[in-house]
Amino acid sequence: AAALAALRRADLLAALCQESHGDFSQVSGAELRAAELRFPLPARAFLAAPPSASPSAPLALAPVLPPQAAAQRVEATLAQLRRAGVVAILRAKGSPEVAVRRAAELVELGCRAIEVTMDSSDWPAILGEMRRRLPADVVLGIGTVMDDTVCDLGRAAALGAAFALSPIEPLGFVEECHRLGVLAVPSGFTSNECWRLHCRGVRLIKLFHAGAVSPAILKSMLDVTPLSSMNILPSGGVSPGNVEAWWAAGACCVGMGSNLVGQELGLEPGSAQFEAAASTWEASEREAARRLFAAAAARAARAAVS
Repeated sequence: AAALAALRRADLLAALCQESHGDFSQVSGAELRAAELRFPLPARAFLAAPPSASPSAPLALAPVLPPQAAAQRVEATLAQLRRAGVVAILRAKGSPEVAVRRAAELVELGCRAIEVTMDSSDWPAILGEMRRRLPADVVLGIGTVMDDTVCDLGRAAALGAAFALSPIEPLGFVEECHRLGVLAVPSGFTSNECWRLHCRGVRLIKLFHAGAVSPAILKSMLDVTPLSSMNILPSGGVSPGNVEAWWAAGACCVGMGSNLVGQELGLEPGSAQFEAAASTWEASEREAARRLFAAAAARAARAAVS
């Protein structure tokens, strides 16, 4: 699907460039998007899936939305993440099935937003299966999007991803997300980096690595009146022990990986390390997760009446 989308855009751009003077394209991104809307891809257009494609996550092409509809979908997803308060990050280096089961368990504990990273084992299968098994009001997304995986955003959206996070700002990432109606969450670290992303229309900015700063620094940043309009998601170093401080500092929501979802997702099932991590989850981490999601729900309830 990503290859088909890329070929289609290349064909449209080549046609539009016929009016350019000189050796360089003068076609703007807005003109290209308008052409995509004017000449939509036929519903039955397809490319043969590569032999390595997962049968449980077939290739599909997410529709290109009209700009207004795409923007409305982005805002709706932002509102969902704000209410959720925390995004549970699944980085599944072991069994995809273990990751899907843990996602279902997290939802039972109260989780309402889950991300699967693109460096997980068979992320399309994990994302697709989560979307099939989990309630519709649980918002799903992908993470660790890099320059070479921006082309997979269309496939991720078709599998159910409503948001996409990155530890950087990949080339074309924000534009492709907006085109698909996916909430783009690129990373910034300084107030200048975050503000530049905000001025480009980024509705949620990942503060990464949050563990290298502090809630006090985020509060100081957002206390500056123009900067207070930014929506910030701290990630990296956030834990059940400090999440309240990040919320109090003004975080829209936070991202939390193994500090929340357990350590065994990165381990091989059946190994001694996996069994030890699973025991730790049952002994203490599961209850810590339940308390965290209860706190997030209480925070959302307070916001709804304020």
